[in-house]
Amino acid sequence: MFRSWLFLRGASRSRMAVCAVCAATLLGLLLCCWGDFCLGRADARLAHRDHARAAKWVERSRWLGGGTDARTCLLQVRIARRRHDFPELKCRLQQAAERGAPPREIQRERLLALAESGQFDAMQEHWPQLLSDQRDDGPDIARAYYNWSMLHHDLSRAEKALQLWHDDYPRDAEPLALLGRLEEAILNWHGAEDAYRQAFTLSPENDEYRLAFANALHVRLKTKEAVPIYQEYLHRHPDDLVALRGLAQCAAANGDLETARQLLRQALRAKPDDFAALKAYGEVLLSAGDASAAVTALEKAHRAVPEHANLAYTLARALKSCGRATEAEPLFAFVAESRPHLVQLLDLEKQLRRDPENLELRMKIASVTAKYVSRRDAIRWYETLLHVAPDYAPAREAVAELYELTGAAKLSTK
Repeated sequence: MFRSWLFLRGASRSRMAVCAVCAATLLGLLLCCWGDFCLGRADARLAHRDHARAAKWVERSRWLGGGTDARTCLLQVRIARRRHDFPELKCRLQQAAERGAPPREIQRERLLALAESGQFDAMQEHWPQLLSDQRDDGPDIARAYYNWSMLHHDLSRAEKALQLWHDDYPRDAEPLALLGRLEEAILNWHGAEDAYRQAFTLSPENDEYRLAFANALHVRLKTKEAVPIYQEYLHRHPDDLVALRGLAQCAAANGDLETARQLLRQALRAKPDDFAALKAYGEVLLSAGDASAAVTALEKAHRAVPEHANLAYTLARALKSCGRATEAEPLFAFVAESRPHLVQLLDLEKQLRRDPENLELRMKIASVTAKYVSRRDAIRWYETLLHVAPDYAPAREAVAELYELTGAAKLSTK
């Protein structure tokens, strides 16, 4: 029995020794592999576009000590870029270079940063490099390429970028929403409705897509479908002017002018000087036969945007209905003057889609827009032109005049 006890005691000691060796081995492996494991998890979370968790895994990689190597720096670069924290990105790029990160990777991150921050002048020769090496940055590259194409008014190239983005990431709603915006810009409301519907189906919790879809339905006169979508949106954003105006216009289209008036009054209580709400309110009042009240709202809108020809026509009608025909005459004359130019504007925009680098076409569009649609819209046309051609003097002179007329903040382009 004594010998058996000695044997068991010896066996127990052997097992303890084995366990100790295993524990030491596991601890050694943990110390050696913990950092790699955490960085691998960070890389995986970045691939799933989960930037917050990726950053946490990078932090965990340093729990057991050790310096920041090139791989860690590059992950931090990617996290900063995905968050659009460009000052942090600049610092991390410098660290990555100092830690010996491959120059090709540093250059790629710099190009991505330029593209995502809209610094397209430095990108002209480098798009093929990014487009041929997208990795898990495909949506970011596609978005930047789309923005670049839109800046140059190359709508076919922009649409192609969105289509490829959607093909590669069919569960991503953003390219569909951007396609809706593009179709809306060229007044293809059928295409806009279809694109927004798909985006909203993929991302039903996104209120931006919800509102855009409702607006497209409203323009397409699908008011029965638009109304509940507007109402659901307003349940979460009760004072949103765009939604209130859209729902009011749906009510007016359905013959419920009193509901339309109540909704537009609510919008104007929230923002009494809102041009679009004043214009819509005046139109509803005129449709309801209250021309005198319509004139009050429309005159206030006209003082804010006297160049808006369509508004001038509605105001002229309201004035005439009030027996103020003499005051209406110059407005009717202005509207008659504007008609051929507004027809020409549609043709100019079609020409620009075929010849997007034509600066003279852009100047003509901006000029007509300033005279008969909106000076602020014209400023955006001039500013976009100056982003493409910063030294184009005619645009600089024209936009300077509009800055003075409108009091708009000046363009930051040198």
